[in-house]
Amino acid sequence: MDENKGYLDLIIYSILAGIVGVFVKLTQGLDANSIVFFRAAFAVVFIFLIILFQRRIKELTIVDPVKTLFVGIFQGLSIFLYFTALLQTSVSNAVFLLYTAPIFSIILTKLFLKEQIEKETLIGMFITLIGILLILDPRTFSSNSNETIGNLLALGAGFFYSAMTITAKPLMQKAPAHYVTFWQYLIITLIFLFFLKIDSISAVYDNLFYLGIIGVICTGIPFILFMEGIRKIKAQKVLVVTALEPLAGTILALFLLKEIPSLFTIIGAALILYGVYRVTRR
Repeated sequence: MDENKGYLDLIIYSILAGIVGVFVKLTQGLDANSIVFFRAAFAVVFIFLIILFQRRIKELTIVDPVKTLFVGIFQGLSIFLYFTALLQTSVSNAVFLLYTAPIFSIILTKLFLKEQIEKETLIGMFITLIGILLILDPRTFSSNSNETIGNLLALGAGFFYSAMTITAKPLMQKAPAHYVTFWQYLIITLIFLFFLKIDSISAVYDNLFYLGIIGVICTGIPFILFMEGIRKIKAQKVLVVTALEPLAGTILALFLLKEIPSLFTIIGAALILYGVYRVTRR
């Protein structure tokens, strides 16, 4: 029963986290910096209230200032690149390219932790690379194309997301999961406060509904469900379940934004999902 509840938590997490890109595209009059700021601000307030309600404030005491800072910086860069990509390319392209993060993690652990890459992992990485190339679509590749730039930015978001997870790994051994999430979003809020550009207060009020969904529904609540889920099921099954995340965003974009993925995107997405599965299934 506990395991079933864990699967349900992760399924709901995947759906809520996966649709964030659609609501980013629905905002009007706000640039990526502003959206990142408000997402982080809403999320950190929500998470703090949950921690306050659970009377776990003492667990937010800083245990490793340098790693905590870099977790926030890497996550901030990932979100910024992802949101910027969403404003220039389709939700399906952006979300599936972001989902290449596990492949970057393998490469980074090889470079910095000197871990050996197994044959199965290399096969999975090769399959994922083909999927990436299909989504990037070399036939239309151009430095002047917004879609090409958006796709590359989404790929960069995947890289920084993997850098964040690797940096956060040792922190998770010293502090609870909500410590990492609270501080990373607080750091993002403080950093992007300096880059906040709002033409008028009305722009915030006009988008308050979407910003609230992005910060609370697509960030704060999924975080709690994700942490509950991974506590109840085996780690090797987590990524398989959360593969629903990019699918959820693509399906919602189809209905709300009328974005129809190209054949190359569909094939590329399938290869990325399969490649990531080959890398992580063990």
